[in-house]
Amino acid sequence: MRLPGLCLLAALAGVSPAKPPARAAPPQPSGPERDAAVASALRRAEGATPGGPEARRLAVELQEFGSGYLRSGDSGRAIELLGEAYALDEGNGSALAELTLAYAKEEDYDAAAFYLRLAEERGAAALPETLATYSTLGEIFYGVHRLEDAVVAWSEAARLGGQDPVLLRRLARSRDELAVARGQRSLSTENFSLFAEPAIPESILRDAADDLEAAHRAQSAFFGVPLARRQVVVLYGGRAFFALASVPDWVSGVYDGKIRVALRAAAADDPAALSTVLAHELAHALMRQASGDRAPGWLHEGLAQWLEGRRLSREEARAAMRGRGAGSIEELESRFPGAMDRAQARALYAQSLSLVEYVVSVRGEGALACVVARLREGDSIADALRAETALGPRELFQGWRAWIGA
Repeated sequence: MRLPGLCLLAALAGVSPAKPPARAAPPQPSGPERDAAVASALRRAEGATPGGPEARRLAVELQEFGSGYLRSGDSGRAIELLGEAYALDEGNGSALAELTLAYAKEEDYDAAAFYLRLAEERGAAALPETLATYSTLGEIFYGVHRLEDAVVAWSEAARLGGQDPVLLRRLARSRDELAVARGQRSLSTENFSLFAEPAIPESILRDAADDLEAAHRAQSAFFGVPLARRQVVVLYGGRAFFALASVPDWVSGVYDGKIRVALRAAAADDPAALSTVLAHELAHALMRQASGDRAPGWLHEGLAQWLEGRRLSREEARAAMRGRGAGSIEELESRFPGAMDRAQARALYAQSLSLVEYVVSVRGEGALACVVARLREGDSIADALRAETALGPRELFQGWRAWIGA
């Protein structure tokens, strides 16, 4: 029996590194008043000698305006002003760091990487706000699987005094991951950025991209939301990364913000198996987004199996859980995520899938999509179940037990 991949969100992704407190930004004018102030600063900058006292003062002024635009989400305008500030004073490490971040937020990763290397060469002053900028850059680069750039950014954050344990763990993990990712090639589609190790044939990479787009069409219709941005997918020809991340040897796919799949030697002979794993992990990605990351583990795993196309008969559900099933919804949830052997995982996954199948049988699959949406709106799982299925956790569990004849 092929077991679907564990959703190891806590184990792999961790929590975002704590950001050091940044200095309070000076109050800035807004609207037409700000536009006039920015225009005035740019006019004065035209006659300033780069590197001179007046240029350095204007650089600080323009950086503050650029920072304000960056915080408000206008990274394009921020690039213009921060670029001008850096041109006036190349010793302004904070302006250079924020310019790098602005390019990253514009998704111009090549430009961001260029300025990141420049910042690494010049060395920024150890200011709390600069440390926070490099921490954020590391997260952005890691998220789009630019591992070398993530290592540089997090290394700069650590050099500037970032001794937060989570930051240091992320730096260490990105270095280890980079070591096993050499030679990966990439393929981009409308909704996915795929990376594959050299051992994976080009035909498998292309088939995986097609399968993911097909699964996305079906699953985004089910949840009522598409992916908010391109999803990173990494295909491994072996288990080096999975061993690094302490993923059990019976797990073939994980979702930790990226979809990661370890292909078995026979993957080329069984393309359906890869397609199934990809659909399962994509369901985790979409459910995390559709629920505001508030879906409980049993619903994550049950729905991911349902959406990959797996089904269990009631007899199979009883047999899989014999002696190992949870005695309540609360107990089932307490076991996700957690270390478990193959037999324990089989029982818990079967129970989760069977619970989802029971809801579908008595209320329809649309009720499950509505439960997920209510979680995003702030409902508890108990309230969401009652509103969309007329079943609280206790009634759901009792009804399900009767349904399978347990």
